[in-house]
Amino acid sequence: MKSRIAFSLLTVFLALAGLTPAQAAEKQSFQQWLEHYRAWDRLEKEYAQESAADTPEAVLKRAQVYLNLNSPAKALEIIEMTPAFTGKDEADRLWLGGQAHRGLGDLTKAVLWYTQATKFLSDDEIRARFKGEPALETIWHDVWLKMYWSYLANHTLSRDSQKEALDMIMVVGRKVWENGFWNNVYFIMNPNMLPAGGASGKNTAVTAVPAPLLQPADTQLIARAMAAVSLEKFEEATGYVSQLSNETVRTFWTAVLYFLNSGNTPKKLDVFLKGNYLKAHAFWAGNVLAPYSKSRSDWFLGNPDSAAWTKFRNNILTMAPEEAEKAIDNELGSMLISEQTATLLRNFKLALSLSNGNAQIASTVWNSIDKKTLPICLRLAGVLSFKDDLNKILPEKPAQAFALYPVLAALSGAAGENIHPETEAPFWAAAPADKLQDLSAEYPLDRLLLLAYWQQRFETKPSTNLAKRAAYLFDDSSFGIRSLIYLADDAVRAKNLQLGAFYLNRIDEPALPPELRMAWLDIKTRLELDAGHQGKALETYQEMTKTGEPVPVMTRLRMALLYQQRREYETAQKELLAMWDARATMTTALQAETLFWLGEGEQAMRNPDKALDYYLKLAWQYPQENIWCLTAMYRASLIYEKRGKYETAKRLLGTVVRNASRKEQRVAAQARINAIDKKMGSEKDETKSSLVYPF
Repeated sequence: MKSRIAFSLLTVFLALAGLTPAQAAEKQSFQQWLEHYRAWDRLEKEYAQESAADTPEAVLKRAQVYLNLNSPAKALEIIEMTPAFTGKDEADRLWLGGQAHRGLGDLTKAVLWYTQATKFLSDDEIRARFKGEPALETIWHDVWLKMYWSYLANHTLSRDSQKEALDMIMVVGRKVWENGFWNNVYFIMNPNMLPAGGASGKNTAVTAVPAPLLQPADTQLIARAMAAVSLEKFEEATGYVSQLSNETVRTFWTAVLYFLNSGNTPKKLDVFLKGNYLKAHAFWAGNVLAPYSKSRSDWFLGNPDSAAWTKFRNNILTMAPEEAEKAIDNELGSMLISEQTATLLRNFKLALSLSNGNAQIASTVWNSIDKKTLPICLRLAGVLSFKDDLNKILPEKPAQAFALYPVLAALSGAAGENIHPETEAPFWAAAPADKLQDLSAEYPLDRLLLLAYWQQRFETKPSTNLAKRAAYLFDDSSFGIRSLIYLADDAVRAKNLQLGAFYLNRIDEPALPPELRMAWLDIKTRLELDAGHQGKALETYQEMTKTGEPVPVMTRLRMALLYQQRREYETAQKELLAMWDARATMTTALQAETLFWLGEGEQAMRNPDKALDYYLKLAWQYPQENIWCLTAMYRASLIYEKRGKYETAKRLLGTVVRNASRKEQRVAAQARINAIDKKMGSEKDETKSSLVYPF
């Protein structure tokens, strides 16, 4: 009987330890034991000390350990320093490399590594692995899409290699997730594979094909306006735009001129939604021009900060068109000017001829210059005037070309020249907002439509998953930047400070517009406070207050309490009073808390009268805020007790005893009442006047 009991107890003990009797009989190795308890750091050391540490199995185990430790950089270092394996070991090495790149936030490289791993796997193994990796379907879609947009902007020798990579990713996508998107893009990328009489998979039933909003004359007016803007002749450009035949198009291009002059986007976008012009609304709501908010110098001819250039330009602009062109030709004929100056003068001549509508001279100059050196306004004006290919005017550096391409493509569409009519909806296509999902599905490669659809989804129901996708795909728009800020805020609120810092560091803070910079600084302040870096938090907070933008009340409160902790009471009171001034926007609980801390600050500065004012006002005005009300009454009672006003102190404490929800509060208040009773001795009726009549 005893042996059976002992065996049962042993069985229970082993079960609690996660072991069966059979497993217990086979003693675990130290490595297995460390793995069971997830002591990854010590497990990696064990692997590194093995005699066969360079074998594929050992290398892969070490890399996996660092991924488990959330150290993808260290895992990638091991993987990249290891020569390629063969067969399934190589598939595992490449797969771990993909996971490491994903952990570092580089989705493009992650997808490329995963793609290479498929070369060593069967179709069934590919499907199993891909479907076991979290959210890989959406990542595969977004990476391919972003690479495709980059491919459109590429005119260098690397374009063929880019096409090859797109095809490889697409083949895997079709194999693992056979859906409409991958079938559509397959035929778009391989039009020769279309079945006879077949369509590319586009559902043309949804498309709204409007009557053209722009006539050829309107396109030329926009070209002349852009040429004038390149010379910073905004009034002249406004005159051209005012002649456009459609009111909505005029509004759009007036907004473009406003942005180029000020760096600000239009505040009211209702006109575009009213007309169901979803792409025009998305252009401004997502702020495709965000990279140029801080500086528009790339759009203008010459150096705006050069006094000599400004004087020469202004002098030429005062002349009649023929006289101005002659003056420029005279300068170009000089043997003393540098090639740089000659290029500037030729570009000046192009801008003048385009803005004046002299197509013959403009065409001659356009065909004789290096278009890649032109300011952006002139590139756009030339493309619209001469129907040239965008690739001829893009920068040589791929990164710069990729950044500029969507801007020029969108503006060209807004001027009536659709760059990709087969794969993108017309810029001025009209469709109601509830058809946006269908329209974006019909044109899955249309960047602006996808931007519009995701914005709509995010406004309806924001989520971290959608924010991650938007931050990756639209990183050069304000929608993408706002998505990063959303992610950073979400991570910091969840106390995931490392992740919050990762998102914050992805944002170019100096280039942010004022309201987004305030949000960035606010998150950074809270991150530094939670990380215990109070000094840095104070410095960041001071930057916030200098912006002139409204400071979030909860951040202001936290900083006020930090100032109080540091005994900087006057600074703390200043922050709290600023909160009190804005109390109309606060909840009653926060209003009550503000009054409480104002009272605490005055008490700390030895101003009991002022402290009493705050405590009593709080207790009277916010009786429903039980915690703050009763704590204020308790604090006020201590002041009255100290002053010998025992009856008042007891009345306040009596309310605390009756209404406190926490036993500790009731006990503390009752203890004070008992202490006051001892001080009072025989009862004295303090309700009667203490006035003494001398006669």
